[in-house]
Amino acid sequence: MSSSIAYTYQSPYKPTPTSTQLDKFVKYLRLKIYRIEVTYGVYVYTPMEKVVFWALFCFLFSAISTVTIVYTHRILLFYWRILLENGVLGNNVLPPLSAAKQAATGLTTSVRTEEAAELISGLAKNSQVA
Repeated sequence: MSSSIAYTYQSPYKPTPTSTQLDKFVKYLRLKIYRIEVTYGVYVYTPMEKVVFWALFCFLFSAISTVTIVYTHRILLFYWRILLENGVLGNNVLPPLSAAKQAATGLTTSVRTEEAAELISGLAKNSQVA
């Protein structure tokens, strides 16, 4: 009389559910907040001091982020223009843009030259004289 009894092992620990992206992000934010509080000693502040600290922190973070986003495009274009004008980059990098710029510059230069020549020669008409 041999009976075969199968024993199955059950772990005393409950399986942890897989964490979602939101859970991971919340955990990341909590760790960042903890790191800031430990670094700057916020954990010893009074509640009002904490409010002031976090208000200043959020304001400075948002201001620096906004300035970075807004002015990065301008700064890159500024340095790109400097590199083009100094000849570091060839004119064939942006041919349509440089061709349009040269055409517009040529037109305004020729109009200004004609206006200056009229003023110098006295041929410019005065609207006040009948």
